[in-house]
Amino acid sequence: MSRAWQIAMVLFLLSCFAQAKNETLEDLKKRADAAHGGEQAKLCLEYAHGELEQANDLFTKGDVDAAQVGITSVMEYVRKGTHAATSSGKRLKQTEIELRKLEKRMKDVEASLNLDDRPPLRKAGEEIEQLRAGLLAVMFGEKAEPKDKS
Repeated sequence: MSRAWQIAMVLFLLSCFAQAKNETLEDLKKRADAAHGGEQAKLCLEYAHGELEQANDLFTKGDVDAAQVGITSVMEYVRKGTHAATSSGKRLKQTEIELRKLEKRMKDVEASLNLDDRPPLRKAGEEIEQLRAGLLAVMFGEKAEPKDKS
């Protein structure tokens, strides 16, 4: 009986992982809005990454206006996630790492755009850099600055 129970648990876990992979961006957004503390920080930044990729696809397809709306949403959730991490004191290091990755991806997307379409992404990247600096100050004191600051 215990062997059947183990198999059932493995199958249940696998189905849960498969379902999590099929989660839509809208579902992730709802979960992020409902979460609190460190979990909200994590989910908000996951949503921001997904929204940035969706905005990149829109830029590629030539729908610049819709993509810019997506970038606005990215920044809303970056701010929300960063605030959740700093106010709860949870996931500070992971949030800083995710912000660094998001900033790099934002720069990659910006570099692929026409010059006229770049300013909002440049501004967003600068704001992410400021949020990272704020997180580092919370973690290490006011004199802390990002190492890769140019």
